[in-house]
Amino acid sequence: MEFGNIKDLYFIIIPLIICIFTVIGGNKRSKILRSIGWYSENKLIILKAILIVSGSLLVFLALLSPQKLKGKTNMEIKGNDLYVLMDISKSMLSKDVYPNRLDASKRELKDILTKLKGDRVGIIPFSDSAYIQMPLTDDYFMANNYIDAIDSSLISGGGTKLLTGIELANKSFEKTQSKNKNIIIFTDGGEDNSNIIDYVKKNKIKVFIFGVGTDEGSVIPIKDGFIKDKNGQIVVSKLNDKFLKKLSQESGGDYYSLNNTQINSSKFIRDLDKLEKDHKRSNEVKIYTKYYQYPLSLGILLILIGYLLRKKRKEESYV
Repeated sequence: MEFGNIKDLYFIIIPLIICIFTVIGGNKRSKILRSIGWYSENKLIILKAILIVSGSLLVFLALLSPQKLKGKTNMEIKGNDLYVLMDISKSMLSKDVYPNRLDASKRELKDILTKLKGDRVGIIPFSDSAYIQMPLTDDYFMANNYIDAIDSSLISGGGTKLLTGIELANKSFEKTQSKNKNIIIFTDGGEDNSNIIDYVKKNKIKVFIFGVGTDEGSVIPIKDGFIKDKNGQIVVSKLNDKFLKKLSQESGGDYYSLNNTQINSSKFIRDLDKLEKDHKRSNEVKIYTKYYQYPLSLGILLILIGYLLRKKRKEESYV
């Protein structure tokens, strides 16, 4: 016998709290009844406390999901290989998307991970250069930790060299022998480079792009104020989506807006599900028989009996 939800062990505090309040409440009730000439038997109070606390402990036990291993089986899992290119240039700190473009991108990527099934994901932050922060993996919990670590200071410089990140992802695809190459890009624009389109078409890479930002744009905050141009004027960074839309269309992918009013992770997942899943693997899956219903039913029954148990009688007084 083992427990499937051992992570919920901290809920033991609930039966303990119930025990404390049951004892305190019982004592207080006895004092009140005695003050008005009524009394309740101490044995009854103790019995009520035992029933309620025991019932609470059984409910807590059910919450831990007691189970017994029934057997094992192999399950074939199909999925796609995806590299996420996360723009971490200075312009991604603009706050026209709450709380800023970079944090909104990280939040959207985490939402996408909750909807993936069997797909392997890798992460490549890029700006003036790029590097593989996380190789392809289906460990989404680990991926979330890597996403949390993404910061605009990971790479020095404030430019956006998208081609560098795409080339790096393509090399990784070739090493893993991925048949279908899919890239997700979170960016607010950057270079309008026809070489990027030629490269993704030549290497048969599908590019799905989340354009992060607004047409109105916003200033770019830095430690000492805001980024300024060579004339000393404060720079306003706006979403440059014209090239992004062309790139996604030419590659056979799609474009999605990411701002304060539009969140398209669900649409992206629908588009992803239409693709041929070329990545296959076999995972060993454990099959368990669940027993939570037994302590749960008995626990609720004991709590009800303890709550409904009443026995009072009035003391006789003689003059």
